[in-house]
Amino acid sequence: MTEPSSPSTASAASPPGNGSPSPHAARASVSTMGFFGVGAAAVGVKNAVFGSFLLLYYNQVLGLEAHLASIALAVALVVDAVSDPLVGAWSDHVRTRLGRRHPFMYASILPFSVSVYFLLQPPAGLSSGDLFLYLLALSVLVRLSMTFFEVPRTALGPELTKDYEQRTALFGVSNVFGWVGTAAMVALSYGALFPETEAYPGSTALLNPAGYASMAWIAAIAVFVATLVSTLGLQGQVGRLYTPPESRRLHFGEVLKEARETLSNRSWLMIFLSGIVFALFIGLHAGTEQFYNVYFWQWIPAQLKLIPLIQIVAVIAAGSMAGRIAKGKDKKRVAVALFAATVVIGPLPVGLRLLSEATGAPIFPANGTDALWWVILSHTLLMSALAVVGFILIGSMVADIVEQSQEATGRRSEGLLSAGPALAQKTVSAGGVLLTGFLLSAFGFDAKNPTVAMMQQPMHDLAVFHVILGVSLPVVSTILVSRYTITREGHEKRIAQLGYVEEDDASS
Repeated sequence: MTEPSSPSTASAASPPGNGSPSPHAARASVSTMGFFGVGAAAVGVKNAVFGSFLLLYYNQVLGLEAHLASIALAVALVVDAVSDPLVGAWSDHVRTRLGRRHPFMYASILPFSVSVYFLLQPPAGLSSGDLFLYLLALSVLVRLSMTFFEVPRTALGPELTKDYEQRTALFGVSNVFGWVGTAAMVALSYGALFPETEAYPGSTALLNPAGYASMAWIAAIAVFVATLVSTLGLQGQVGRLYTPPESRRLHFGEVLKEARETLSNRSWLMIFLSGIVFALFIGLHAGTEQFYNVYFWQWIPAQLKLIPLIQIVAVIAAGSMAGRIAKGKDKKRVAVALFAATVVIGPLPVGLRLLSEATGAPIFPANGTDALWWVILSHTLLMSALAVVGFILIGSMVADIVEQSQEATGRRSEGLLSAGPALAQKTVSAGGVLLTGFLLSAFGFDAKNPTVAMMQQPMHDLAVFHVILGVSLPVVSTILVSRYTITREGHEKRIAQLGYVEEDDASS
């Protein structure tokens, strides 16, 4: 089926009657869904580097003050935030023989992979000021080049399928690949890159600089392969995708007017505001995972290597079940229930450990015990399953906004609708990252040659701060998601009116 080249050419479909052809929304093939998902693995690898290792590496290994490292990461996040909607809106209006999105994706492949490599390979002997500038420059390059790949790729999602149910499956595949990319990178790091040595025993094995040099090569190659395979694999779909009207020179005022019309959608605003609150929550946790592993739980990396691998299985299982969980239901109701569960479950391990320390009662397993490993594994798997299904549904819900916006404005603005929230969300997240860095410095994490014993009080203070946030901010985010208004019935009626249907011959 060939998708209409513009909204004006879309013919409305008549409701099926007795003996009439039965209309159904245009769908994506299994291979198309796979190629769409592969691209998310590259982002997952980048997320593993930035979310799990980068702050620990630059602060605890290279000696850059935590507040300086956080300033660099926050500035890069703001640049990323500004570039996302710009690239999204730009790709909405492009007309080339490669399609609207692919020129951006092709241009990103080499810069994305190369900048990831050099981010983890700073020259030796840099002063604190030079190391700060190096981290700032490379972080900006990584995020900017990723934007040119990920924003157009995500914008392809609503174009590849119009089906209410299959959109959940499509974003499920994408989320699973993203989680697998992250978990595989982390598992490989724990299992192969950070063995205990005489110089780096126990949990301090994660502070061995040699592991980060190897990580640079592995991450760069993984990003290159995933982005290339995804871009080439989706190239064949360009002929059936929406083509915008002949390009014309848009004045800045017209661009703002179009953006205001598109982004005034109520459902989009609720997702947008929810994302802002959640972005602050994520920003205030960003980069501290390994601080917990080294100083709070005191894990040896070899003890952790199986957890991400088992997590991959849980994520794949949860992702494959997302469509079944939501089938026949409104996506919003399921998403709200899942996020509400994470509010209760998320802070439990850290909260119970703090309570155990405060009361002296054996409420929670002690470090180094098998019981602790099983509890953390169970918590990780449950939270991963809840989160992956929840974010699959959110991605699918945003995709459904595209046709509601098209009905109101006459334009398909997948790029702007997908990337627009990033401008505020990533800026807010950058504020959280910045605050985290200053808190780490204030709590005492900038101590020279840190030991596990030295970091106990700073780690306790950080954990208390995070538990409070882990309860309060997600509650607000969940309430906002509950205000989303698009229903299954409304979506199906809308795509029929816009002509995004295929017809089955009743006699066949």
